[in-house]
Amino acid sequence: MIVDQHTQEGNELVSRIEARAMEIFRFTENPAERRDNVAGFRRFSAMIDDFHQSAEVAEGRLTLLKSDRRDELRRYVTQIRAKILKMEIDITQSYLEGLIEAQAPLPYGAREFFSSRLKRLGELAHILSDGPEADGSAGQLMQHMRNMLQMLMDRSPELAVFERDPNQRPQPRSRPPQAAGRVRGGASGPPPSAPPAGKQPALPPVIKLEHRDDWGRVFLAKGSFDLVTQVCRVKGLSMDMIASKMGVTRIALTLILNGQDPIARNMLDVLHKTLNAGHQTQ
Repeated sequence: MIVDQHTQEGNELVSRIEARAMEIFRFTENPAERRDNVAGFRRFSAMIDDFHQSAEVAEGRLTLLKSDRRDELRRYVTQIRAKILKMEIDITQSYLEGLIEAQAPLPYGAREFFSSRLKRLGELAHILSDGPEADGSAGQLMQHMRNMLQMLMDRSPELAVFERDPNQRPQPRSRPPQAAGRVRGGASGPPPSAPPAGKQPALPPVIKLEHRDDWGRVFLAKGSFDLVTQVCRVKGLSMDMIASKMGVTRIALTLILNGQDPIARNMLDVLHKTLNAGHQTQ
């Protein structure tokens, strides 16, 4: 009788794991879910975290069950977790590339969310390095995803710290001097005009990006992205065109220009030649 109860409990545990896995599958296959916004990335990450927590609880409980199907059910849960793990890596990479490609303003709280995903990447790196299917590409992929996350964190707004200084005393509110001469219902004079917008600084005759040598690897200065964007605007180039000349993807070029990924010296020469050979449009 106890064996039958434990078998039923094991089946129910596995069914709940299957239901959570199917929820993730449906979410990732929904064509209406775009992968270039933080809200969707949050929902996906929450479902992934919930699945892994539930799977760990289920595996722990299955080890205690007195059932002939215990080992079979545990292997099945392990197989489901492996599939979800692969999906987590693939979809996370897709979200990161989509967010970088979109170049849209990031919401408040994005920095903290990306920080939690950075910690999760560390956990995934240990899983992949210890797993039976680990290979040399896993480490490179994890580093590439870390670089993208760090780049997004640098772009994210910081949350304000609302803490009052215990020694601070409220200052008396004083009436602005210009308010004394105003007449109710009208203005004493025309409002001050806004200062004219400054002209965009001219490009140097020869474009040469600043870079540093870090133990044989070349990293561009962080301002390189803004400079290259300005060159593209003035000379009629595009990021896709530059990436094609260099033989890399646009995402890889963005990471290089933001100082996240290194650039080969011969590739840097190609980049400089491309930036200096564009036709003048203005």
